[in-house]
Amino acid sequence: MTTLIVLVVVAVLAGIFGWLTLLPSATPSSLSGVPVGAAAPEFVLPIYGGGGKGVIDVHTLRGHPVLINFWSESCPPCRAEMPFLERTYVQAHGAFALLGVDQADPKEDIAPFGKEFQITYPLLFDPGDRVNLAYGVTAIPTTYFLDSNDIVRSVFVTQLNSRTMQRGLASVGLTFL
Repeated sequence: MTTLIVLVVVAVLAGIFGWLTLLPSATPSSLSGVPVGAAAPEFVLPIYGGGGKGVIDVHTLRGHPVLINFWSESCPPCRAEMPFLERTYVQAHGAFALLGVDQADPKEDIAPFGKEFQITYPLLFDPGDRVNLAYGVTAIPTTYFLDSNDIVRSVFVTQLNSRTMQRGLASVGLTFL
């Protein structure tokens, strides 16, 4: 009987923990990364998949809102989020730039992954994790919403959904969903 009670308590606690970790962050802010209201760190990264060729210099995107999504192909929530990100990006018709930053996978895997998910936004490779470190990414997926002046307006350390995407886009002055 005691073993059954212990098992039930452990199961309930595990369920509560799992449920809490799947909830989006309570506020669109960064706990350990670049704080909301701060200038976003600049970076130049090579494009290895999705749309585009060469490199992306985030500074050249100034004047447009930018979403930076940190992901990995081995991350189930990242994989689940990709089709939603692509649909939103296509529906936006250029209202914002979307960049996918991968640091965990072999760079050779990024292009096939982009093709598998039919991604049209640039998928970048972060060798040495320097951009992840600059942004303080500690969990993936993490998405930063930058306004047209490269200021961080919201951060979500969770898989994005319609509600979190609307909140993030609204924080950079966009409402179209």
